[in-house]
Parts: sequence; C-alpha cells; structure tokens
Amino acid sequence: MVQMHKLRLWFAIFTCLALPAQAAALRICVQNIDYYPHYDFSQLPGRGFAADLFALFSAKTGQHIKLIPLPVKRLQDNPDCQLVYPDNPQWHSAKGETEPLFFSQPLTGIIGSTLVRQGDAQLELAEVRAIAVPRGFTPDHLLAVQKGYNFELVETTDATAAIQMLLKQRVDAADVEWHVARHLLQKLGQPQGAEIGRQLPLASVGFHLSSRDHGEMLRRFDRFLLQYHAEVIKLKARYQLQSPADLQLEATVPVADTSHP
Repeated sequence: MVQMHKLRLWFAIFTCLALPAQAAALRICVQNIDYYPHYDFSQLPGRGFAADLFALFSAKTGQHIKLIPLPVKRLQDNPDCQLVYPDNPQWHSAKGETEPLFFSQPLTGIIGSTLVRQGDAQLELAEVRAIAVPRGFTPDHLLAVQKGYNFELVETTDATAAIQMLLKQRVDAADVEWHVARHLLQKLGQPQGAEIGRQLPLASVGFHLSSRDHGEMLRRFDRFLLQYHAEVIKLKARYQLQSPADLQLEATVPVADTSHP
C-alpha cells in the first residue's frame, strides 16, 4: 500500500512537470481611439496594422496577448500595463521625464502632415492664417514655429472635423496624420480633396512599444520583427503604410519668419 502511494505520488509529480504550464497573457495597453489604418482599438479585438501585427506575433511565438484599451493619460505608470503602444522616446524627453523606460524598435512610423486643399501643395506658412488641430493631439512641429508666424490653431473634436473644416475652406490647413487623413477622405467621398503641404511643417515619428519593467519582452518583440521582416512588410503594404521617403518628403520645420510679430 505504501509502495502504491509512492508510485502515485511520483506519477503526479511527473505529470505536472511534463505538462506545459499555461503561459500568462502578455498585457499590452493601447490607446482606445480610432487611428485607422495604424490602429483602431475603440472596440476589441481591434483592427488595423497594429492589431494584425500583435496577432501575428502571438501566432508565431505562441505568446498569448491581452489588449487593454485605455485613454492616453492612463497608459503610463499603470500596473495593468506590461507594455504600452504606441510610444516614443521623444514624447517623454519633451516632458523632462528622467525615469528609465525601455523601448522596442519602431513597429511603424507616422507622417505628421499639414494638409492643404488639393492644388495648394506649395502654400507657404506665411500665407496660412488658421490650421485645424484635432483635440488631444499636440502639434509640436507647428508650436515650434507659431510664434514666428501669424497663424491660429483651431481645435476640433476629431480628425474628421479638422478635414471637413479644411474642405469647407474654414481653415487654410489641417494637422492630420497622412494615412489617417487618406482613410477619412475616402470615407467622406473626397479622396482627392486634400494633399500634403510641401512647404509646411511635417513630422516623422516612430511608433514603439514601451515598458518600465519588461525590457526582455521588448527584445523578444525586436527579434520577432527581424525574423519575420518579410511578413511585417507585407502587412504594411496591406494597409498602404508609407514613409516620408516613399512620398519624397523630408521632415522639416520652417525657419521662423521674423516679418510677422
């Protein structure tokens, strides 16, 4: 009887060791907004490039992911968040933050364009009087030169409203990320209604994953991006994500025009 008990005990221990432990879900906190085609996490499971990239990561690595959509201000220093997306080192240095933070390689990049009406691509900043800016977005590339030029930033409820103000000629330009703008112009039935102002401020920013305590997981994600580079490129092509170089653009901020007080 004692021998049988020992055999059962050893069998139980062996079974526990042999069966793989259920991997804990990786908690990625994301912005709960519609920023399609980059991402739309207003409803889960989400859609767009980032949602598909996280699904690809999970499929290739076997790592279960739990997406947690949150308002932007609740993403940082949140114990529920192991990783945060999107993030960028510049956003933290601009605030003077010094606490160490780990970042992945950029998953993709955005084109922070200043849109104008079709045919006004060569409009210069000195000719601009009002630029529509969606609420919640900080147009650093415009704030950097606003003092030297006499233009007003007009806050709108969202990117769609900013584009509509531009199309209705209520403003001279609109600060909307190019890929998002292209998608919204399609939805508004005016795919050729606006274009990037070639003489106006433009910012190119990388979208990274960040973490305060899980640097190894970010390195694992970097290895995934490298190993499955071809699949990631195909995913970007599916959503028509481009770089400034693809559009023959240079990220630039005009020199302040001192003729304007």
